[in-house]
Amino acid sequence: MTALFCRFAGLALFALLLSPATLLAQSDQVQEPLPARTVALDDGIVFTLPAGWEEVEDEREDTRANGKGRLWVYFHCISEECRHSQETCSFSLRAAPVEGADDTARLKSLFASPKSRYDRMRTSLISTSKDSTFRQPMTLQNIGGRDWYIIETDARHNMKSGLFAETVIDGRRLTVTCKTCETGEIRHRNAMAMLESLRQE
Repeated sequence: MTALFCRFAGLALFALLLSPATLLAQSDQVQEPLPARTVALDDGIVFTLPAGWEEVEDEREDTRANGKGRLWVYFHCISEECRHSQETCSFSLRAAPVEGADDTARLKSLFASPKSRYDRMRTSLISTSKDSTFRQPMTLQNIGGRDWYIIETDARHNMKSGLFAETVIDGRRLTVTCKTCETGEIRHRNAMAMLESLRQE
């Protein structure tokens, strides 16, 4: 991703939408927007994917074997509302179980030491962009009846800002990373709705 991604990604998509070939195709067939729907990760873990979002199937990765590795699934928003924000989210479910009495204790054990919290926050800044800052350092929040560690970053140089979330569900560590070009105060409504909808069936 270049430093000018957020500035030009929406313009490129807009130009594509206005191309003659695209307009001709649209005149023959009007594509209905993707509806909100339930997405299954694994181990009975599901969540609601918002309207206008889809999975990038060729980027799904499953390296789980012998209690190691992870399942990684990537989603992006393709609706007209996301033409500017260019929102994406990835879900990473690790195979190795987290030890502890319950999911609350297991989650807290992941970042029990100051070093583990520092390392996670530092990684989040590096993943965002050079000279990025925190909108919200690591905090423990209850979202949808489940505890999450949440970090929000603010990008510089027209890069994407990030929402980094960690939880444990039935002993499985789930990491959610969402990025957006949005610069307003409310940036992660879709992402937070996904976290709130997460459940095990």
